[in-house]
Amino acid sequence: MPTILSMLILALLSLNTLAAKDIDPSDPTKIYTYMGGGFKYTDYTNDETMSEVRATGNLGISDNDMMMFEFGYGYHDGEISESGLTNARARYFHLFDMDYSVSSGYRGWAIQVDAQIAGELKGTDGQNVVAVGALPAFGISELWSFYLPLNLVNSWDKNFSYYNGLGVSVSPLLVYNPSWWDASYIQFWPNYTYFLSGDLKNQGSGNLDIIMGGAITKTVMWATTFQQNFDIDLNTYRRSHDSGLKNDYNLFVNITTYF
Repeated sequence: MPTILSMLILALLSLNTLAAKDIDPSDPTKIYTYMGGGFKYTDYTNDETMSEVRATGNLGISDNDMMMFEFGYGYHDGEISESGLTNARARYFHLFDMDYSVSSGYRGWAIQVDAQIAGELKGTDGQNVVAVGALPAFGISELWSFYLPLNLVNSWDKNFSYYNGLGVSVSPLLVYNPSWWDASYIQFWPNYTYFLSGDLKNQGSGNLDIIMGGAITKTVMWATTFQQNFDIDLNTYRRSHDSGLKNDYNLFVNITTYF
């Protein structure tokens, strides 16, 4: 406990130093401390919708470690309209040696443990998902970068009531950094998980994220994420309860302040 407290204190004391650095929100391997929030709209295939407010945050624990969290509260508009907590997420990320000066070629890699917890609100109360994996990073050119997260994924029904299977996830991320506006970037981020065992065996869950962002000030960033889902939607799927929902697409607009 004393070690953890001292690491948190050191991270907080370094906030001013971090704020003075150039921030690159397009690079998922950079260690930062930030807080933010935004609005998310979800459209389902049965014409129901959900609107929610989400909070995000990240704590840079050291030069090589960070913890991320995300949670939300929303309103589901459907046959039965209701409001409540939506799904939450927590991720631990550890960065090994990374050479950011490499513009073309291998830069380095990182590992992560990612937990996504089902919410209370209909449309977000499907699966608890825990993923463990690695993220190698590559430079393509001065304007393009490539990352290849690979994860082992375990999925349970809400409250861990049923274990639904082990899968393999591949999430190639392509990043473009033009000079259209301050800190401008575009990310093309498909993700697909194929299950090898359990109730979900030989089935898959995927989505395509297209993210566009930039800077409002040196420490305040904006981003817009459009997500299209494919195959099984793990946010709505439950073996013990058929919600009749499937996420068609969602749009998330957020503002983040870096410290």
